[in-house]
Amino acid sequence: MTYFTGNQQAKWLKSDRQTACVKVDVLVDLDFGPSAGGHVKCWERIAEAASRLDEGIDLTIHFSGPESGRQVLSEHVRYLIHRPVFSTARLPFLSHVPDHTDLAPCHPVLARTLAGSDVLHSTDAYFAFARTALGLAYRRRIPLINSVHTDTPRYARVFTAETVRRLTGSGWLARLLLDRFHVDQRAEQDMVARLAQYQQRCHFSLVSRPDDFEALIDRVGRERAGLLRRGIDCEQFNPILRDRVWLREQFGIGEDQVVVLFVGRINVGKNIMTLATAVRELVDQGAPVHLLCAGAGHQAPAVRALLGPAASCPGVLPREILARAYACGDIFALPSRIEVLANVVMEAMASGLPTLVSNESGMTRVLGDGQVGYTLSDDPAAWSAVIGDLARDPTRRQSMARAARDAALRTLPTWDDVLRQDLLPVWRRAAGRL
Repeated sequence: MTYFTGNQQAKWLKSDRQTACVKVDVLVDLDFGPSAGGHVKCWERIAEAASRLDEGIDLTIHFSGPESGRQVLSEHVRYLIHRPVFSTARLPFLSHVPDHTDLAPCHPVLARTLAGSDVLHSTDAYFAFARTALGLAYRRRIPLINSVHTDTPRYARVFTAETVRRLTGSGWLARLLLDRFHVDQRAEQDMVARLAQYQQRCHFSLVSRPDDFEALIDRVGRERAGLLRRGIDCEQFNPILRDRVWLREQFGIGEDQVVVLFVGRINVGKNIMTLATAVRELVDQGAPVHLLCAGAGHQAPAVRALLGPAASCPGVLPREILARAYACGDIFALPSRIEVLANVVMEAMASGLPTLVSNESGMTRVLGDGQVGYTLSDDPAAWSAVIGDLARDPTRRQSMARAARDAALRTLPTWDDVLRQDLLPVWRRAAGRL
């Protein structure tokens, strides 16, 4: 990573773009780095696809980070990292929030780098990058696209309740705030309203769930609405990488164990304790089940305390190691109720894993119930029952594994498909190139 000042950002960006055609700036108000979540990783994969493309597109993806920097992927694709003006990381009572963002009403350094853009593309509707893009779009008459990657309203509800309990405990004040004044529900409703207002002011909006798509059409009209899928690299995430000797040497998991894999933030937002409780029930029954959590989060100690040697929480894994961990698993489980379209579910399918998700998430349509995986209620007993059935039936697991891999190959797009089919037409249309 090259580090530099804000003025250097604008100067070098202008130099990079002198021969560009459609100049697109994508704004991701989240920290860039190896521990970033699916929102950031989605745009990393899209950037990699764009770097393989030679079709007159010049792409800059802007991330947040502790130091300003620049990373070049190709002649026409780059990352710019901007220091936040006022990050939520500066607020001690939000230390448990998984992704920090910039609360400032505007980011002046970012605004200077966007001045020569043909198309602005914001990936949230709430924070400094998105606000800066909206103001600049109207002042400079630059087309503005918006896409939804995270169910921020549901996250606001979950973490507002978590913050109230952390600050007040579980006594009368918490009950007053949550049960009578419903501050968590009010936070969710406020975020829903803000997203709707932002989408109405954009030239084009993209969502990922079909039910959200119908609502978006009602809000902004069919001509200004679209779907943005997620891609998968079926070569990298591949059951051919399965090697249980490697898994034992890497994580100390016995080859006789049925490995339940979870990938993501180990926190209340991902509902991890529902899964951990389900595994605990099976361990108490004598089932040879082991939970492998690939990720970081404030509830990792609680998972270890509950499961002891039946759990491994190695932290965030490098992409190559993670792909091997997928292939070595037996069951993939994601109990999160607030997923929009989780990359990890598609990675699990491509890796040939029976996949379990919450019936409240946006992933239910990806799975053919009973063939590739199951959608379950938010009840640890339901998760325990299904995991237990699969643990006792290796033939069923193998059948589902083959079905998952086949479905991934047949139905899931590559990241190149997502770029060419979902994004480029919208960007070119917005720039007046069609």
